[in-house]
Amino acid sequence: MTAIILYASLLLLGASVLVNRMGERRVRAARGEIATAEKDIRSMEQRIQEARKTLETTRGTLGGLEEALAEAKRQAEVLERQLDAVQQAPMELFHVFDRLEARPGTIWEVTVRRAPDALYTSGAMAASWRDGRAYLVVAANQKEALDRVAQRFPRVNGYEIGPVLTCRLFLPKDATERKRA
Repeated sequence: MTAIILYASLLLLGASVLVNRMGERRVRAARGEIATAEKDIRSMEQRIQEARKTLETTRGTLGGLEEALAEAKRQAEVLERQLDAVQQAPMELFHVFDRLEARPGTIWEVTVRRAPDALYTSGAMAASWRDGRAYLVVAANQKEALDRVAQRFPRVNGYEIGPVLTCRLFLPKDATERKRA
């Protein structure tokens, strides 16, 4: 009977050693898994921090873009109002005096009107001369431009010739704005 107890105790001792070694392997494997899980958690935390920084940067950029969008909308509204005003304004027409003659010189703007008491041959002619016409004339100087226009539109036929000015279409933009002011 002692032999059976001795064999049983040896068997229990062997079983406990086996169970202990298996437990140690499981503990080592679990520690390894925990270490890799902790590394994964740290890398995820770093990615989350980077994502938060990116999110805050993006929110800041979005705020700036929203302000820029609002400003662009305001400017678009102003430009639309200006476009409407320009479209509502009467059209400014220029008539070319010499279409076939190529001449050197300055381009002059000469206003020609019909006298209020002048006779018109048709209603269309009266409507076309109601506000007068602006003619573009190429000439070396103001006097030459005035003389050329006076030959085509004499006063005896009921025409009034206005001032002779350098054409504003061909002036630099700054000079055009100063003349209007």
